[in-house]
Amino acid sequence: MRMEPIIKVTLPKREWLLRCYSEQEDVMTLEVHDGGIDVFLPSGVDGVRLEAAQIAAFREALDEAIAQAEADLRAAARG
Repeated sequence: MRMEPIIKVTLPKREWLLRCYSEQEDVMTLEVHDGGIDVFLPSGVDGVRLEAAQIAAFREALDEAIAQAEADLRAAARG
């Protein structure tokens, strides 16, 4: 018999934390709000560098964020 999970994510994902490099190893954030995507760089830096694995994680997170933003826009258009 397969048991139903007790711990579930019930809301759509709206935030992604991604490793990156500025002057040190750091974290940047992608957030989805009302059909838009906000990108937050680490505090005090103008830019970051992504290495191969970080590029792949960024692409995956951005694709998920875009899908959620599109879902927000579709929901808002339906009223």
